[in-house]
Amino acid sequence: MEKVSVIVPIYNVENYLDNCVQSILKQTYRNLEILLVDDGSPDRCPRMCDEYAGQDDRIRVIHKENGGLGDARNAGIREATGKYLLCVDSDDRIREDLVSVTVEAAEKTQADIVVFDYAGETPDRKQTDLFTFDLPEDRTFCAAEEPSVIMRTCSAVNKLFRKEFWEKSGLSFPAGRYYEDLATIPKLLTQADRIVYKKEILYYYLAREDSITHSSDFSRNYDDRTRSVDEVLEFFHEKGLDQIYRDELEYLVFENAYFVPSKEIVLNDRKSAYLQKFREYALEKYPDLAKNRYVLELSGKDKILWALLRRKMYAVMVLMSKMRQIRDRITGR
Repeated sequence: MEKVSVIVPIYNVENYLDNCVQSILKQTYRNLEILLVDDGSPDRCPRMCDEYAGQDDRIRVIHKENGGLGDARNAGIREATGKYLLCVDSDDRIREDLVSVTVEAAEKTQADIVVFDYAGETPDRKQTDLFTFDLPEDRTFCAAEEPSVIMRTCSAVNKLFRKEFWEKSGLSFPAGRYYEDLATIPKLLTQADRIVYKKEILYYYLAREDSITHSSDFSRNYDDRTRSVDEVLEFFHEKGLDQIYRDELEYLVFENAYFVPSKEIVLNDRKSAYLQKFREYALEKYPDLAKNRYVLELSGKDKILWALLRRKMYAVMVLMSKMRQIRDRITGR
């Protein structure tokens, strides 16, 4: 049974940490190395980590100065001794067979990366979002064969990585920034010879109002999002891959540096200057992104929101959001 290193960066999450750690300890797959990375947390988390280590010898604690999520993950990866790496955020939980399912897939196919579905949930475990992907199931592929993989799944937490592959890539997460996944995962996906996808919800992230995606610090969000996108575009250009993956990179810019941040800003402050800044950034990179084949394939709610956003009909977007909230309260969603 191969060892799996589970890396948990921890900062100011004392109310959520136990739920996360218990979901890891309850894994049906037992050969785990659980690296709790205390990123200079100012609350009870450092003491909680040490207490967990005293209760289970599979747990190791790394205490370090605060450097942000990416820096904490890097510290855990450096210390990891397992054949596989799994990143779990400290306010989330994982299905009890996540490791079993993904290791079985990796061993069967010799995959460098195993991708799986994930969902958002409220503290009382009501599902808020589902992230599932239009990718081949249960067989290996690479980004050259399925180029959409580089922009469909930029998260680090819905993947199992072969450690040898990670080290060979020479990549790491940027420190001290938001959107460290966006800056890293598309690059990793192009380096993998074998990727396998399991169409199962194995990971549940906690939908919190104080999360980065709900932050009203538009300046930092803009700086960190655009910097991450710039680094991805530069990487693809340096590797001679920017034209090969042109459609996918164009959509990555559309989604991560225009559509998603604009929706977040509209719901917080539709008069913010950053709505125009994101628009200008994306259109400077790809002036014709509205014609992108993936953008044209938007369906349902996103297609409507995109039409409203292009026409700057922000008040209608806010009204739609409020109506959806009322519907969810009535239906108990």
